[in-house]
Amino acid sequence: MPLNVFIVDDEAPARRELRFLLEQIDGVQVVDEAANGSEALKGLKKHHPDLLFLDIQMPGLSGIELAEVIRQLPNPPLLVFATAYQEFALPAFEVQAFDYLLKPFAPERLQQTIQKVAKQLAVPELGNVEAQVVKVSKIPLYRGETIIPTAPDQIMFVCSENGENRVQVGLESLRSRWTLQELERRLAPFGFFRPHRSWLVNCEHVCEVVPWFNGGYKLVMADKDRTEIQVSRYQIKELKQRFTL
Repeated sequence: MPLNVFIVDDEAPARRELRFLLEQIDGVQVVDEAANGSEALKGLKKHHPDLLFLDIQMPGLSGIELAEVIRQLPNPPLLVFATAYQEFALPAFEVQAFDYLLKPFAPERLQQTIQKVAKQLAVPELGNVEAQVVKVSKIPLYRGETIIPTAPDQIMFVCSENGENRVQVGLESLRSRWTLQELERRLAPFGFFRPHRSWLVNCEHVCEVVPWFNGGYKLVMADKDRTEIQVSRYQIKELKQRFTL
């Protein structure tokens, strides 16, 4: 039997992203999701999940209040709080939370949680979850509230501006909820390079490396606008290694 998971969050994009990441892990099945406490209680009685991912700040019952109700149920699921607010960690563990995840979700951290759950519940199919975890082969990007699973080789570059990460994919500019640091970690195995603190580029989409002032360089990307990116002086050594300059 798979590990049955239920998601409770009033934000649809957060539910979709968490579902997307969970469905990349073998042996995990998302049985349902809910946007508030009353929907969650109905779903729990119907599906009897093993694991519940629960947001804290929601309309009506808060996540903490809902957890108080859930732990009174016969055979309650394990509770993992998934929230953007670190300050609620203590109240969460006071209602016997199994784990506490911060948004935006890091795939490696989510996998660690599933590993711990597998050991706690002794789920045979997930007993060797460390070997079974499938690395996310696509990156969840956003067009409005719609998730666009995107292969790394389709991404040309990422630009961090005004607190938002803009990701160029072909002719389209999408958004990512992951930090630039998280994107760098996830995309590094696919030939991505961080020439500047605000930029992450796919080396396969660099069409020109142009010598610049005082021994510096700038990159010209292969997008329709031929975006130019100045290379930080701290990254010139790595640039030369990557392009054999």
